This record gives sequence, C-alpha cells and structure tokens, in this order.
Amino acid sequence: MKIIPLVRSEFARLTASRLGIASLIAIMIVPIVYGGLYLWGNKDPYGNLKNVPAALVVADAGTTVGGKPVNYGKDAGAQLLEDHAFDWKRVSASAAAAGVRKGTYDFAVTFPTAFSRDLASAGGPSPTKATIGLRTDDTNSYLSTTIAKQATESVRVAIAEKVGKAGSRELLDAVSSVRSGLVSAQDGASQLASGAASAASGAATVSSGAAKVADGAASLAAGVPAAASGSAQLSAGLSTLSAGFPQYRSALAQALAASGLPAANQQQLLAGLDQLAAGASLSKTKSAELASALAALPANADQLSSGASHVAAGASSLSSGVAALNTGASQLSGSLTSGVAKVPATTAAERAAKAAQLANPATVTQHAVTTAQDYGAGLAPFFISLSAWIGLYALFLLVRPLSRRALTAVRRPIRTTIAGWLTPAVLGVVQMVALFAVVTLALHLQVADGAGMLAFMALTAITFAAMILALNVLFGSVGQFLALILMIVQLVTAGGTFPWQTLPGPLAVIHQALPMAHAVDGIRALMYGGDTSTIWGPVTFLLYWLVGSLLVALLGATRQARFRTLVQLRPGAIGG
Repeated sequence: MKIIPLVRSEFARLTASRLGIASLIAIMIVPIVYGGLYLWGNKDPYGNLKNVPAALVVADAGTTVGGKPVNYGKDAGAQLLEDHAFDWKRVSASAAAAGVRKGTYDFAVTFPTAFSRDLASAGGPSPTKATIGLRTDDTNSYLSTTIAKQATESVRVAIAEKVGKAGSRELLDAVSSVRSGLVSAQDGASQLASGAASAASGAATVSSGAAKVADGAASLAAGVPAAASGSAQLSAGLSTLSAGFPQYRSALAQALAASGLPAANQQQLLAGLDQLAAGASLSKTKSAELASALAALPANADQLSSGASHVAAGASSLSSGVAALNTGASQLSGSLTSGVAKVPATTAAERAAKAAQLANPATVTQHAVTTAQDYGAGLAPFFISLSAWIGLYALFLLVRPLSRRALTAVRRPIRTTIAGWLTPAVLGVVQMVALFAVVTLALHLQVADGAGMLAFMALTAITFAAMILALNVLFGSVGQFLALILMIVQLVTAGGTFPWQTLPGPLAVIHQALPMAHAVDGIRALMYGGDTSTIWGPVTFLLYWLVGSLLVALLGATRQARFRTLVQLRPGAIGG
C-alpha cells in the first residue's frame, strides 16, 4: 500500500461518522480558539489601563516659594486626572485605604500634607525628602501593583523635573545677580585704583615737603642761640645810647648855634634827632622783648625740629601705605575683571532654557530596528508556536500514529511512518493557515513577511507533528503524556515573554535545545521584519528536529513491524 492511499484511508476513518467529523472539527479549532482568544484578550492591555480603578488622595497643604504660593501635590493630582491613564477617583485617605483593601481600587496614590513643604525645603538649611504614598494589594492584581509602581515613578520623575527646573532657574538668576554685583564691584575697584594712584602721588609730595620742613626746623633750632645773643647785645647798646642821648643833643645844639645855621634848619635837625632817640628807645624795648623771647626759643625750636622729623617719618609711611593701597586696588580690579569674564552674561530666556536642561539633562532616542505593533503582537510569536503544539497534541487524540493493518500487512515501515506523519502534518498546516487568518484579518496584527511567516508556521506544525508522532510510536499512550510534559517544559523555556537569559541555568540550556524557542525566534523575525538572514538559523534547527523525529518514528515502526500478528489486521471501530 502506497503513502497517499494510507493518508486517504486515515482521513476516511476520521470522517466516517458524524461524531468523528464533529470530533475532528472540535480538535482542529483548539489552537485557533486558544491562540486567537489569548491574543485578542491581550492585544493592547496598556491601552486599556484607563479602565483600571485607582484612588487619588491629595492632602497637600501647599507652601510658599519666593513669596508665591505653590501646591505641587494639587498640580500633580490635576495632571493625573487630566491624563486619564487610569480610572482615577479622588477620595479621602480613609476611603482610599478601605477601597484598596476591599478591591474597589487596585491601588491608591497619596500626596501627603507636607509634600510641597518638603519639596521646597531643598532650598533651605534643613532639606527634607518629599514622599509620594502608594498603597497596593497584590490580591487585587500583581501586575496592577507593578504598573502602579511604574506610574508612581513617572509622577515622581515629572515632579522632580519640575522642582529641579524651578531650583535651577533660581540658582541661575542668583548667579546672574552675582555677576551684576561683580560688574559694579569691578567699576568701584577701578575707581579706587585711580584714586589710590592720585593719593600715592600726593603722599609722596607730602613726604618730600615734610622732609624739607624737618630740615628747616633743625636749621632754625641751630641758629636760635646766636640770634638770642645778638638781640641781647643790641638791647644793651640801645640802652647805652638812650642813657647818653641828652648830652649828645645838648652838644649838638650848641654846635649848631655856633655854626650860624638858620634857626629853622637847626630846629629840623634837632627834631630829627629827637625822633631818632624815640626810635632807639622803642628799639631798646623791642630788642629786650626779642632777646627774652629768643632766650626761651631754643627749647621750642628743639620740639619743633623733633615734631617736624616725626611728621616727615609719618609722611614717608603714609606714602608707602598709599603705594601699597594702589597696588592692592589694581590687583582687586584685575581679579574682579577676571571673575566677571568667567561668569557669562545671560538673558532671562537663556536662563530658562538652561534650567530646563539641568532639570532634565538627558533624553532617550530610540532607534528601533524592528517594532512590534502592540502588546498582542509582542506575544503573538510565542502563542502561535504554543498553539501549533497544542493543536498537534489534540489531533493525536484522534489520529492514529501508525496504521496497524498497513504495518502488519505490507511491512513497509517507511511508507507507514510517512503516512502516519502526513495526516496530522496536513491538518496542522490547515490549523496554522486558519490561525494566520485570525491573527492578520480578525486581530489586525501587522506582519512584515506574510508568505514567509505562513510558510514558517507550516514548517513548525509539521515538525511538531513529527515529534509527537515519534513519542507515540516509541511509547504508545505514555508518549502522548510525554508530549504534554514536553509542551509544558517548552512553555517555560521558550522565552516568549521575558528574555530567555533571565531563566535559571539548566532551563537556559533546555531553551537552546528544544524547537519551540527557535520557532518563536523565526516567527518574530518574519512578523516584525529586519534582517531576514536570521531566519535560516531557526529553519535549520526545525529541520534537524523534523528529520530526527521521523527517523526515530521509523525505528519504532520497524520494531513494531517485526512483531505484528494477524489479529492486528482486523479493522478498527471507525474504519482502521
């Protein structure tokens, strides 16, 4: 008996009765229902988070920053309500706690009373870290807890950016004010340096003049004794002259009378002599006073000379100090000029832009080689592969691994093995075609290479058919159970959800060895696009398993053919 008649015979057996047809149809739609419903239910869960009930508690009392009232908690709460990322309900703290405990809300986010005050304390002497309260209960949903943590972290980052932007702007404004002060100080220092230079010149002149005064005072002190002595001698001579004057006048009057000079002229001469006598008498008095003063002057002259010397020394110190002041003022002016140059001048718009950059210094620019359409598309490769195995597993509940009559009568194990494989393989391919139609037409998941993906799904189905066939041929009904166990192992190790590198060591080794993991990789490459050369690795691996499984099934069929009896030629209950 040839292969095609054997396959036709098996199909005839499966469709020989209404019950058989109903059973076959039910089995055929198992992978379609499983894969289709699961992908439909998980097509876009993140897009439906707006239906997840969540409590929002805004107890923030606000605070004042820079003389202006702020309430970061109120602002953040309003933003959450506006975004509609979740089904937020603004409630009291007690209602939120009770709601999470009873399951009314999946989680609750709280902005406490001191939230704004703690945020604003970062600019004061005693900063306090602000907290956002998150109340969860994993009995509501573990994933909702995980999502709530991510959502709260997003809120925290947004608030930190906002506060950081305000703080950075305040700091930059302060730096700008400091620069303005430095510019003013620079101008003042320049004026000080100029004035100090003038003062240094004047101090030098004062020092020079003080030195001359000191020299003159010293010379004066040295000449005072001689002047005092001369004044005393002058006073003594004038006294002698004043005492003999009457005698000289009388003698002169007699001589004039004897000379025959006119009386008028004689009187003029005598009047003049009397004036000279009066002046001599006055000179005598003044010279006496001068002599007395000069007698007391030496001590004062010494004091004057000593004082003048002190003044000269002080003027010299003053000149040195003013010179040092001039040098320091020049250095201060230069330092302030350098400081001003290091603090750039900025406009208000530039400071606002820099504050925004400081608050959020880095952004992520993603370059996606390939992109899954949504969460459902991300799971599709795994569930398509799993559906293929489930569909073939279910088919072997109806399909006979080998025709016992053909194996006993014909004793052609190769034909019988291929026929036993072709029947479920063809049905498996039909299942994959139907599942592909559901994925693309009903669920509208995008596929980069539709023909390639459909062909690879068919290869996956016929490979799984060969593997389950081999298990059934070798172990009988126990083989079907082993196929179930192998499905469970592959479900865990295929890496369809989390990266396979997160698996424990032994499971990671199994991931590399079993075919479902490579089926997932192949469907991903064809569904998402990208480097098409990567598909040949999974194709080659599946072909190894296909050929190897058929060889194992052939060995089992050969062994069974040696021990068949005539009883096994009797037809089965539904045409076998």
